[in-house]
Amino acid sequence: MRRTQAQRSGATRARILDATLQALVERGYAETTTAEVLARADVPRGTLLHHFPTKVDLLVASVQHVARRRLGALDAELSALDGDADALDAFVDGVWHHFSSPLFWAALELWNAARTDPELRAALMPVEKEIFGVLHERARALLGPDPRVATVVQMTFEMMTGLVMTGIVSGELGRRELLIRRWKRAAAILLGRRDPDTLLERDRAKGN
Repeated sequence: MRRTQAQRSGATRARILDATLQALVERGYAETTTAEVLARADVPRGTLLHHFPTKVDLLVASVQHVARRRLGALDAELSALDGDADALDAFVDGVWHHFSSPLFWAALELWNAARTDPELRAALMPVEKEIFGVLHERARALLGPDPRVATVVQMTFEMMTGLVMTGIVSGELGRRELLIRRWKRAAAILLGRRDPDTLLERDRAKGN
């Protein structure tokens, strides 16, 4: 069947936004220029300007596009987890897998730009709230209605963000893995699922 004009327009728009996402990941916010997006999307300049008259229009739309992709990936990642004895470890691993993905790198570029761009920040705030809502919803389904879960989710979010940021400079994979292991045990202690004295026991056994 032939596509309608609306379908063709939607496909072109998605193509431009996918090209923008790729540019954010591979080149960073500063290098995500209109020319860079045009080259990656392989569309005429007039087509891009028809959908996104200004760079701000393009980047605000990219916020929504990246958020939708992140929500889909995060929801699929966490929905696939089982509520077994290792549910907490699986939740932390699932969140880390998302935070170490190209989609999160694209979001990080937009976060950085939003620090000095009120319009971009205004677009980011509601979508980040929605993503955080998915984290809470999936955590409650996986870990139960314990009121402490919300705090653990918040702290997991903050710790993972910090690990990504420090990893940009240090690149110490072993140290990062150690901190994730420790956080899993600390989170279990916060939820009353482990004895506090066990926080460092595996690290001592490994000489860390």
